[in-house]
Amino acid sequence: MKKLVTTLERVLYPVTGIIDKVSWVVLFLLMMMTITQVFLRKLSNHSLLGTVELTELSMVFIVFCALAECQVHEGHIKVDLVLSRLSPRIQSLIDVFTQFACFVTFTFMMWALFSQAAVTKETGEITVDLGLPLYPFIIVAALGCFLLGLVLLIKSLKALSNFLSGEVS
Repeated sequence: MKKLVTTLERVLYPVTGIIDKVSWVVLFLLMMMTITQVFLRKLSNHSLLGTVELTELSMVFIVFCALAECQVHEGHIKVDLVLSRLSPRIQSLIDVFTQFACFVTFTFMMWALFSQAAVTKETGEITVDLGLPLYPFIIVAALGCFLLGLVLLIKSLKALSNFLSGEVS
Protein backbone atom coordinates (compact mmCIF):
# COMPACT_ATOMS: atom_id res chain seq x y z
CA MET A 1 0.00 0.00 0.00
CA LYS A 2 2.93 2.32 0.68
CA LYS A 3 4.03 2.07 -2.93
CA LEU A 4 0.55 3.02 -4.14
CA VAL A 5 0.43 6.00 -1.78
CA THR A 6 3.89 7.14 -2.87
CA THR A 7 2.91 6.89 -6.54
CA LEU A 8 -0.31 8.81 -5.97
CA GLU A 9 1.59 11.51 -4.07
CA ARG A 10 4.19 11.74 -6.84
CA VAL A 11 1.45 12.22 -9.46
CA LEU A 12 -1.02 14.44 -7.58
CA TYR A 13 1.14 16.73 -5.46
CA PRO A 14 2.84 18.51 -8.39
CA VAL A 15 -0.63 19.16 -9.85
CA THR A 16 -1.82 20.73 -6.61
CA GLY A 17 1.29 22.91 -6.61
CA ILE A 18 0.57 24.16 -10.13
CA ILE A 19 -3.09 24.84 -9.31
CA ASP A 20 -1.96 26.69 -6.17
CA LYS A 21 0.16 28.97 -8.38
CA VAL A 22 -3.05 29.93 -10.21
CA SER A 23 -4.36 31.34 -6.93
CA TRP A 24 -1.14 33.33 -6.56
CA VAL A 25 -1.52 34.83 -10.03
CA VAL A 26 -5.17 35.71 -9.43
CA LEU A 27 -4.26 37.28 -6.09
CA PHE A 28 -1.56 39.37 -7.79
CA LEU A 29 -4.01 40.47 -10.49
CA LEU A 30 -6.56 41.35 -7.82
CA MET A 31 -3.93 43.44 -6.06
CA MET A 32 -3.07 45.25 -9.32
CA MET A 33 -6.75 45.89 -10.03
CA THR A 34 -7.25 47.32 -6.54
CA ILE A 35 -4.23 49.60 -6.89
CA THR A 36 -5.49 50.78 -10.27
CA GLN A 37 -8.96 51.35 -8.82
CA VAL A 38 -7.56 53.48 -5.98
CA PHE A 39 -5.42 55.61 -8.29
CA LEU A 40 -8.23 56.14 -10.80
CA ARG A 41 -10.55 57.13 -7.99
CA LYS A 42 -8.05 59.64 -6.58
CA LEU A 43 -6.83 61.09 -9.88
CA SER A 44 -9.97 61.22 -12.00
CA ASN A 45 -12.83 60.51 -9.59
CA HIS A 46 -13.83 57.56 -11.79
CA SER A 47 -13.74 53.88 -11.02
CA LEU A 48 -13.44 50.69 -13.00
CA LEU A 49 -16.72 49.02 -13.85
CA GLY A 50 -17.12 45.59 -12.27
CA THR A 51 -14.31 45.84 -9.74
CA VAL A 52 -16.48 44.50 -6.94
CA GLU A 53 -17.72 41.64 -9.12
CA LEU A 54 -14.21 40.71 -10.22
CA THR A 55 -13.04 40.79 -6.61
CA GLU A 56 -15.86 38.47 -5.55
CA LEU A 57 -15.28 36.07 -8.44
CA SER A 58 -11.51 36.05 -7.97
CA MET A 59 -12.00 34.83 -4.41
CA VAL A 60 -13.21 31.54 -5.88
CA PHE A 61 -9.79 31.05 -7.50
CA ILE A 62 -7.86 32.31 -4.48
CA VAL A 63 -9.62 29.96 -2.05
CA PHE A 64 -10.45 26.83 -4.02
CA CYS A 65 -7.22 26.63 -6.02
CA ALA A 66 -5.19 26.74 -2.81
CA LEU A 67 -7.17 24.23 -0.69
CA ALA A 68 -5.47 21.06 -1.89
CA GLU A 69 -1.93 22.44 -1.67
CA CYS A 70 -2.62 23.65 1.86
CA GLN A 71 -3.72 20.12 2.79
CA VAL A 72 -0.62 18.63 1.16
CA HIS A 73 1.50 20.67 3.58
CA GLU A 74 -0.98 20.09 6.44
CA GLY A 75 -1.57 23.82 6.73
CA HIS A 76 -5.21 23.61 7.75
CA ILE A 77 -6.11 24.15 11.38
CA LYS A 78 -5.93 20.96 13.40
CA VAL A 79 -6.94 20.93 17.05
CA ASP A 80 -5.16 18.06 18.74
CA LEU A 81 -5.58 18.96 22.38
CA VAL A 82 -7.05 15.54 23.18
CA LEU A 83 -5.38 13.54 20.41
CA SER A 84 -1.86 14.55 21.44
CA ARG A 85 -2.40 12.65 24.71
CA LEU A 86 -3.16 9.38 22.91
CA SER A 87 -0.67 6.84 21.63
CA PRO A 88 0.75 7.40 18.13
CA ARG A 89 -0.99 4.25 16.90
CA ILE A 90 -4.40 5.47 18.08
CA GLN A 91 -3.63 8.89 16.57
CA SER A 92 -3.00 7.17 13.22
CA LEU A 93 -6.30 5.30 13.48
CA ILE A 94 -8.21 8.48 14.27
CA ASP A 95 -6.37 10.19 11.42
CA VAL A 96 -7.64 7.48 9.04
CA PHE A 97 -11.24 8.20 10.03
CA THR A 98 -10.98 11.99 10.04
CA GLN A 99 -9.17 12.17 6.71
CA PHE A 100 -11.66 9.76 5.15
CA ALA A 101 -14.65 11.63 6.60
CA CYS A 102 -13.28 14.85 5.13
CA PHE A 103 -12.75 13.06 1.80
CA VAL A 104 -16.42 12.01 1.79
CA THR A 105 -17.54 15.53 2.74
CA PHE A 106 -15.58 17.20 -0.03
CA THR A 107 -16.72 14.57 -2.52
CA PHE A 108 -20.33 15.51 -1.73
CA MET A 109 -19.42 19.19 -2.00
CA MET A 110 -17.84 18.56 -5.40
CA TRP A 111 -20.93 16.73 -6.61
CA ALA A 112 -23.24 19.49 -5.32
CA LEU A 113 -21.11 22.20 -6.95
CA PHE A 114 -21.05 20.42 -10.32
CA SER A 115 -24.84 20.04 -10.08
CA GLN A 116 -25.19 23.72 -9.22
CA ALA A 117 -22.93 24.67 -12.13
CA ALA A 118 -25.17 22.72 -14.51
CA VAL A 119 -28.28 24.47 -13.19
CA THR A 120 -26.57 27.86 -13.34
CA LYS A 121 -25.47 27.24 -16.92
CA GLU A 122 -28.94 26.09 -17.91
CA THR A 123 -30.65 29.12 -16.37
CA GLY A 124 -28.03 31.48 -17.83
CA GLU A 125 -27.17 33.26 -14.57
CA ILE A 126 -24.72 36.11 -15.10
CA THR A 127 -23.15 38.87 -13.02
CA VAL A 128 -24.95 42.20 -12.83
CA ASP A 129 -22.34 44.69 -14.08
CA LEU A 130 -20.13 42.72 -16.46
CA GLY A 131 -22.58 40.03 -17.55
CA LEU A 132 -20.11 37.20 -16.87
CA PRO A 133 -21.59 33.71 -16.65
CA LEU A 134 -21.37 32.30 -13.14
CA TYR A 135 -21.08 28.59 -13.93
CA PRO A 136 -17.33 28.59 -14.79
CA PHE A 137 -16.55 29.92 -11.32
CA ILE A 138 -18.70 27.23 -9.71
CA ILE A 139 -16.82 24.64 -11.77
CA VAL A 140 -13.52 26.03 -10.44
CA ALA A 141 -14.85 25.58 -6.90
CA ALA A 142 -15.91 22.01 -7.73
CA LEU A 143 -12.49 21.20 -9.17
CA GLY A 144 -10.84 22.63 -6.05
CA CYS A 145 -13.01 20.34 -3.91
CA PHE A 146 -12.13 17.43 -6.19
CA LEU A 147 -8.39 18.00 -5.77
CA LEU A 148 -8.76 18.45 -2.01
CA GLY A 149 -10.78 15.22 -1.88
CA LEU A 150 -8.02 13.34 -3.70
CA VAL A 151 -5.38 14.69 -1.31
CA LEU A 152 -7.56 13.71 1.66
CA LEU A 153 -7.98 10.20 0.23
CA ILE A 154 -4.21 9.86 -0.19
CA LYS A 155 -3.65 11.11 3.37
CA SER A 156 -6.27 8.64 4.62
CA LEU A 157 -4.58 5.74 2.79
CA LYS A 158 -1.21 6.85 4.14
CA ALA A 159 -2.55 6.97 7.70
CA LEU A 160 -4.13 3.53 7.21
CA SER A 161 -0.84 2.17 5.91
CA ASN A 162 0.97 3.64 8.91
CA PHE A 163 -1.58 2.19 11.28
CA LEU A 164 -1.41 -1.28 9.74
CA SER A 165 2.38 -1.33 9.70
CA GLY A 166 2.65 0.16 13.20
CA GLU A 167 4.61 3.21 11.99
CA VAL A 168 4.07 6.73 13.24
CA SER A 169 3.45 9.42 10.63
